[in-house]
Amino acid sequence: MDRLVVLVDNEPGEGLRSEWGWSIYIETDRWKSLFDADTNPRVLEHNTRALGISLSDLDFSILSHHHGDHYGGFEYVGKVKPGLMVYVPPGRVEYLRNWGLNPVPVYEAERVTDNAWLTGPMGSSIWGIQEQALALYVEEKGLVVVVGCSHPGADKLASKAIEVSGIDDVYMVIGGYHGPSARTLDNLARLSRYVCPAHCSGRRAKDYVRRKYPDQYCEVRTGSVFVL
Repeated sequence: MDRLVVLVDNEPGEGLRSEWGWSIYIETDRWKSLFDADTNPRVLEHNTRALGISLSDLDFSILSHHHGDHYGGFEYVGKVKPGLMVYVPPGRVEYLRNWGLNPVPVYEAERVTDNAWLTGPMGSSIWGIQEQALALYVEEKGLVVVVGCSHPGADKLASKAIEVSGIDDVYMVIGGYHGPSARTLDNLARLSRYVCPAHCSGRRAKDYVRRKYPDQYCEVRTGSVFVL
């Protein structure tokens, strides 16, 4: 059984703590991973305990980009899983080492395990940020694309995930879309069965997808669980 558990999102979940940040736990029959780690280590600690998830069982983790609302909680991860490998885009990584983690810079697209790929760092002409996404293949569903803030564009990250994995059947794209344009959301709806805006996507983007693509919209909040 593959499942995604939203550990932290801007939208609150009952009995959990929320803030401006993003962190999602990914579990398959073969491995367990953490994609991004929110802003506050105390929030991440509280929510993982409340949700019954042990980060000490992680096999590896991924940082989408070097912004505090995505890496802050790695301070807690370093305490419960010292030495954990963190795939990161190019940039400063000393803070991760100082927290007891093992940062592994990613310079190009690569396969991280038998059913998962990293897009490799993609740049943003406006923001100048190097960001990567994760592509996970789920049998009988398709490709699940997990994004952080999508500074390069959520649709561009999804397209890159298709290119890297060689799989064009996208089941869902989940994560922050960074206040996307209608064109970006339309592109995502063409690329993916489900469009799951979270974190920095904004209310306008969520309302747009919910209104125009009601059968493709999925709600995301802290504590959301997607069993695939």
